[in-house]
Amino acid sequence: MNWCYILRMRKRFLFPIPIVLALGLMAPILWAGSPPDVASLLEKPDAYQSQVVRVTGTVTNHKIRRGAENKCFQLFTLEDESGSIRAVHGASCAGVKNVLRDRDVVTVEARLEWTSDKSGFLRVQKILAKVAPSAE
Repeated sequence: MNWCYILRMRKRFLFPIPIVLALGLMAPILWAGSPPDVASLLEKPDAYQSQVVRVTGTVTNHKIRRGAENKCFQLFTLEDESGSIRAVHGASCAGVKNVLRDRDVVTVEARLEWTSDKSGFLRVQKILAKVAPSAE
């Protein structure tokens, strides 16, 4: 076997790899539907139970509660045009006052939890985006 033949064969087999990787990375973006609204979470809880979802809405009824070991919890209601749902976000007490406020519009990544009294809430894992209200 000569080297030219080996190099040609390697190029032939390695050429599709970048294409396959690109398609693999784009597939979730292309197949992803629109993020669920609050009403769809509450209407079909079995479809979203313990699933990580992204939800956008307005923060209302924001409260901060102190837990053990310098852990604070932000309790709030997330509202959109279709409804509202309770949410909880754990954070360090050091910077928790600057994280969320009433009327902030946020996009959160959260796990839907369904309680025994048939009410759902979001256990927020990340705050992906936040827009503070204007000072009007």
